[in-house]
Amino acid sequence: YGDWARPGHSVITPQYNTKLVSAAEAPKNWEDLLDPKWRGHIGITSDVKGWVTLALAEGGWGTEKTEDFLVKLSKQKLIWGAGHTEAHTMMIAGEFKILAEGYIYHVLRSQEKGAPVEWARVNPVVVLGPCVLMPKKAPHPNAAKLFLEWLFSPQGLRFWEDVSGGMGAAFPGLGTKQAKALEGIAFTVETEEVTAQRIKLGLTERLSKALGIPQ
Repeated sequence: YGDWARPGHSVITPQYNTKLVSAAEAPKNWEDLLDPKWRGHIGITSDVKGWVTLALAEGGWGTEKTEDFLVKLSKQKLIWGAGHTEAHTMMIAGEFKILAEGYIYHVLRSQEKGAPVEWARVNPVVVLGPCVLMPKKAPHPNAAKLFLEWLFSPQGLRFWEDVSGGMGAAFPGLGTKQAKALEGIAFTVETEEVTAQRIKLGLTERLSKALGIPQ
């Protein structure tokens, strides 16, 4: 609807502990998470925004395939983390081998510290992230417009990545670490339309039930 923009992205993909999973056996696509050998070794969070985007956004799976996938994934004896940061930390600590849906910027940041972690180059990856908005009755609208113009420049986007702990813009050619890492990979992106449809269809509740999220 043209009333939000994202200078940085939370890109979701499976990730794994490289001490426990070799590159050869690591998931190559989302469906590899359903392999029986991973039963009892997959961590996950109760945040279904990524699955909702995979179900509704352009380039995703559609609702029926996503729901069917989550029902099957729920049979994998999943290990629950309270959130993405905690689940990522649990995986590095070896509490499970694979995190089904983690943020790439967590991996990039942890790798800089020498942690044994890698992300799976599946197609598509799911692109979420915080948005910025300018209030309709902003007290200084021209200053806000000037700031936003700078924020979405190459310099501004790199600054955002630095101050946000690595949550850089993901799209090709933007010069951020995430953009460079994701070159050649297909995206499915959460948009305002996805959010509107999620609410209209009650899809958060529906996919939470399919995944068997503990209540």
